[in-house]
Amino acid sequence: IGICDTGLDTGDPETINKDFAKRIALIKSYPITPDFNDYITNPGGDDGAADLDSGHGTHVAGSVLGDGTNSLGLPGTIGPVRGLAYKAKLVFQAVEQELKWKDPAYNAEYGRYILAGIPTNLETLFNHAYQKGARIHSNSWGGGNPGEYDEQCRQLDLFTWTKKNFCVLVAAGNDGSDNDGDGKINPMSVTSPGTAKNCITIGASENKRLNFNTEKYGSWWPGDYPVAPIANDPMADKPNQVAAFSSRGPTRDNRIKPDVVAPGTFILSARSSMIAPNNTAWAPFPQSKKYFHMGGTSMATPLAAGAVALIREYLRTIQKISDPTAALLKAAVIAGANRLPGITPASAPADNHQGFGCVHVDNIIAPASPAKAYFIESKKALNTGQSFALTVKILSNKTPLKIVMVYTDYPGSALVNNLNLI
Repeated sequence: IGICDTGLDTGDPETINKDFAKRIALIKSYPITPDFNDYITNPGGDDGAADLDSGHGTHVAGSVLGDGTNSLGLPGTIGPVRGLAYKAKLVFQAVEQELKWKDPAYNAEYGRYILAGIPTNLETLFNHAYQKGARIHSNSWGGGNPGEYDEQCRQLDLFTWTKKNFCVLVAAGNDGSDNDGDGKINPMSVTSPGTAKNCITIGASENKRLNFNTEKYGSWWPGDYPVAPIANDPMADKPNQVAAFSSRGPTRDNRIKPDVVAPGTFILSARSSMIAPNNTAWAPFPQSKKYFHMGGTSMATPLAAGAVALIREYLRTIQKISDPTAALLKAAVIAGANRLPGITPASAPADNHQGFGCVHVDNIIAPASPAKAYFIESKKALNTGQSFALTVKILSNKTPLKIVMVYTDYPGSALVNNLNLI
């Protein structure tokens, strides 16, 4: 599994956090790109792959594939603190760098550490991971104009069009806001590259952490959530609710985003040993300083990436699909998602708050009887106006029928190949 993020603990496989030990296929640091040359005194600088500032990347990696070694035997835990794909190998791409600004005002506005190593062309990033064997790639970063399909989106869609077995997950962003004070989250806040067509864009649902019931959206971000009911809503008490901060769709060309959601409030995962001792992010973990709580769609995305890894393993080992395409993986994630209640209209299969619902692996790999999941990969090409027919025999009416079609499209803000399921 490939992860592009700030850094990973010490950055050295020999001294890395034990939750990742002996499973690192590659850890690579990307230097500051030329875009910053006019503003800094250290152009091209590279401070290595260590996670020095926020601990964001270490936490993300733990949620994907940390194995919980450091948590074994801790009091007050019911099991190891580990990711879903805790036996997977890791390709980690560290893109956070320390910038030595010429103008101190930039330091005050942007900080010393930013994601300045993200390559100008994302093909470079994706290809490094692909060549090292990664077929799932998790990206908890983004930005730009809300809803816009930009150059990063085009690059993502082009690479996945070329490498159709490369599944990219992207955080929707944390720009969900009610700053106009009408008591509703405003639309169109998802940002690039989460506005791309061929990725799986991940929003955040609430976690259930009743010990954090006093933490409310309005008290943390009063400017974004100034009025009830959102202002008074606890952030981790309703796992069937979309987090207020989770960026909403649609895109500017009116595509639904996010695609699905996963838990994203007060997520417990690995903590970098390189960050400041008093850095507890969203909340500390009293039982061990090797873990802490963070939140955001950044935390939801790696959980979804771990889920995709489990589904991919299931397709390969049980369904005997040797090299599942990203389209099939996305279809499986969508088909298995549980739609969250309380989103209007409830009858719609998807909306711009939660996409198709909350990721639920069991619905795909171990559906409750009598439900069954079937998977079809078709490489049959269609010309304009052509159709492809498939006959399905329904054996029982005891469970709803759900059919999901996903395809990888050519780059472009609008759908280039507009396929419809009828």
